Amino acid sequence: MNSRRAIAALYAVLLGLFGLGGGVLFLEARAEQAALRGRQARLERELAAAKARLAEQEQFLSRLRTDPVLAEKVIRQRLGYGRPGEVVFRFDNGP
Repeated sequence: MNSRRAIAALYAVLLGLFGLGGGVLFLEARAEQAALRGRQARLERELAAAKARLAEQEQFLSRLRTDPVLAEKVIRQRLGYGRPGEVVFRFDNGP
């Protein structure tokens, strides 16, 4: 009987250790899952912001292609071009 009790106790200890190990692995996996969900949410927000910027840029590009007044304004202000015979002054905005 003594050996049966020892074997039963050994099985109980091993079962407890396996259960404890499984519990630790489960908690680690759950923490990793929470971290990944947080990262996914952040990346989805960044994606939505990038899509919004892209939509704005596509709208501006469409206006630039169809509106000659806007095209001239962009060419003059951003690129520094002028009409023939026009004098363009450029200033450094440095300190």
